Amino acid sequence: MITFNKSNNPNPSRLIESLRHIGYSNYEAIADLLDNSFDAEANKVSIEISKIREDFEITIADDGTGMDQDTLDEALRLGSLTERNPATDLGKFGMGLVTAGLSLSRRTQVITKENANYCTSIVDVEEIQRTNRFCKHLEKSTDDEKRLFDSKIGQVESGTLVILTKTDALTNRNTTQFANVLRKHLGEVHRHFLLAGKQISVNGEPVRTIDPLMLDHSDTDIYSDELYPIELGDGADKTTEQIRVRIALIPPDFAAGENRLAKALQHQGFYLMRNNRQIQRAATLDYFSKHNDFNRMRGEIFLSGNLDRYVGIEFTKRTVVFDQSIQDKLGQHLRAQCTAIKRRESGRGVEATSAEQDKFHEQASKAITEKSHLLMTPKAIVERRAQRTETHGRVRPSDEHNGSERKNLSNTQRSGVAERCRFVKQGLGPNGQIFECDLEGRTVVIRWNVEHPFYKRFIVDNQDDGRLVTAVDFLVYSMACAELRERDEDHVEFINNMKAVISANLRTLLT
Repeated sequence: MITFNKSNNPNPSRLIESLRHIGYSNYEAIADLLDNSFDAEANKVSIEISKIREDFEITIADDGTGMDQDTLDEALRLGSLTERNPATDLGKFGMGLVTAGLSLSRRTQVITKENANYCTSIVDVEEIQRTNRFCKHLEKSTDDEKRLFDSKIGQVESGTLVILTKTDALTNRNTTQFANVLRKHLGEVHRHFLLAGKQISVNGEPVRTIDPLMLDHSDTDIYSDELYPIELGDGADKTTEQIRVRIALIPPDFAAGENRLAKALQHQGFYLMRNNRQIQRAATLDYFSKHNDFNRMRGEIFLSGNLDRYVGIEFTKRTVVFDQSIQDKLGQHLRAQCTAIKRRESGRGVEATSAEQDKFHEQASKAITEKSHLLMTPKAIVERRAQRTETHGRVRPSDEHNGSERKNLSNTQRSGVAERCRFVKQGLGPNGQIFECDLEGRTVVIRWNVEHPFYKRFIVDNQDDGRLVTAVDFLVYSMACAELRERDEDHVEFINNMKAVISANLRTLLT
């Protein structure tokens, strides 16, 4: 029989240093500390970041329920045993306060008040390393600590003040910049708490709600908002949980520049909310691939803490990995919606930027016409006049016509200048070729396929870069000239096959 009779305690000095490097960003760590305030039913949280001589101090003050001494003792313990409601609480593993504090600083001090009683606890990394044992300070608060609490929070019945010092892990040591980034981070992560009336301030400035779904914008389209029942477990443990998914299409910005389009790619996707707190942003979840057709799509997936074991959440609350059953069941609904959104949005940008595209195509046509005498162009199709014959004294064309018929050549002459190229936009189908071309007299007519992803990527998505759009027109014009110069019965099949391969490969690579 195997017996477990040997103590296996960790080395405190080494473990405490390792816990400082578990992957928190500074902003994620502060957001975790804020979770404790909201779990304590705080309505107002004030965060201050200040430089004191060579050190930086971060304080988080809230007007929540506070803690008695026994609860505070547990709160600053790794794996605390404080009671939690998984359906509503933001904390879960009893690790957040300690590990979030450690990731930022070497000293975490907590002063809390409940029923007019103040108590203080301190965890100091240097003391743990000096003694090589897990230890902390826990006592009734001193008069100085009480005054400090009251100066930060005011005369409240209850609340908690967290003070981080020896903050050697700040990635941005400019307090103004740090505070500005933190406001944006908290404004998105805790947006539903702000919308519910909670107040957060950083260095005296309020945190404003940042909603990726832009639900308060009149032009935002709520594409769907549904509850999906998900059966979990087996046998007697079988339960059903509701997962709410809301998908919105934010107002379009078809004329956005390249940088804004790149940001749109970063923001499109699903925002995962655990108990109304964001834990992952702009995820594809393998339900779609990021593409400009999804620039307007934002989704929220609301998860209860009861689902934690099925979504792979860990205590830093940064990512989730769905259990295969949830992944598949949600996928049945969301993949179809993503496909429908892509189909709906694929042609919208072409229509919205039509005038801008026409302007660039006309510029390319003009430049080609001006340099036409220097270019290798296809031979013009010229109508050959039929011989005239006389019948009963009347002149009529011969019944036999030789040569090719002109296709309304007069319409290709504009403003007295012989046009050598004209670009036309047509919907030739998403599976059609990138372009088709014909020769009308001496004018090369190029019909762009606006439904092919090549047109969207290089024309629609680059409306801020006219030189690039014109250059792509030049490329396609040159390819059209090569095609028309060699188009005859011997080569037509080869040319069509080559264009089909090019169009198919680019369609695959660009989607």
